[in-house]
Amino acid sequence: MQPSLDPQSPVPLYHQISESIRYRVATGELKAGEALPALRDAARIWGVNLHTVRRAYAELAGLGVVTTRAPLGTRVLGAQTKGIARRSSANDRERFASAILREARLRHGLDAGELVRLLGRTKRPIAAAAVSVVECSRTQCADLAGQIEEAFAVKAIPWSLEKDGAPPDGLVVATYFHYNDVRRRWPERVSDVRFLPIAPEPGLAERIGSRRRGSKRTVVLCEREENMARNIAADLSRVLPPDRFQVRTRVVADPSKFLDEAGDRNLVLLSPRVWGEVSERLRKRPHVRQVRYVFDSQELEALAAEQGWEPKT
Repeated sequence: MQPSLDPQSPVPLYHQISESIRYRVATGELKAGEALPALRDAARIWGVNLHTVRRAYAELAGLGVVTTRAPLGTRVLGAQTKGIARRSSANDRERFASAILREARLRHGLDAGELVRLLGRTKRPIAAAAVSVVECSRTQCADLAGQIEEAFAVKAIPWSLEKDGAPPDGLVVATYFHYNDVRRRWPERVSDVRFLPIAPEPGLAERIGSRRRGSKRTVVLCEREENMARNIAADLSRVLPPDRFQVRTRVVADPSKFLDEAGDRNLVLLSPRVWGEVSERLRKRPHVRQVRYVFDSQELEALAAEQGWEPKT
């Protein structure tokens, strides 16, 4: 149940934890009666101190999402609200309805009939389907998850292979880049995983430009691992025609140092994970570009049809 926490976010860590658990309850991933990890275990899982977890649980309890009772620990309330409704008396419900009607009259000039008609037209919000998006770097995960959320009414959760543990229960989208990694790490979850192809974003050649006719532009691909550099270089041949571009790979331990020393003699393309590691200052240099990968649109549409995802309007 560990999602990514952002220590740089202005949102306090305890509230990030609380909101993550509320989301899992709302989508059914955590069901009524299920126990949350004990404070000490939760602090270890989330990588925070006990006080942070205690405050997150207290916030959830105050919202009526969980309850804490010794020796049962902290458990999800969820469906127990039905029991609360049954225990309320007829007088309680009448007072509640009268208060709502009084508020409707005072603030909006609505009578009882108008309020009932308005409530009848109000649609209940439907929780978006959830999917975990697995890739090797946080930057790539976030980008691919954003592509799904931009196109469909789906909650896409970035889940980097740099994390410990498996993604939350439910559908997982991974790329063929990491087919073997996913199967080796989570063999019991293979039936939950859908593997999709990705490729460098079309139009890269036009954005970076080329030399005059008859000459090639040298492009340096910067990566931290040799095998990954070769794979990305092979993919780039699909969007950077070999008759116009010469792609050279450069494997470096410190991409930032390499960029500072490289100067502007050649265009440098950064792999997705390297792009996420370097500073904004280096990203803004005129001779530095990102290799951005995107889902195959037809494959993504096919997955959406299989899962019944609604397109965003």
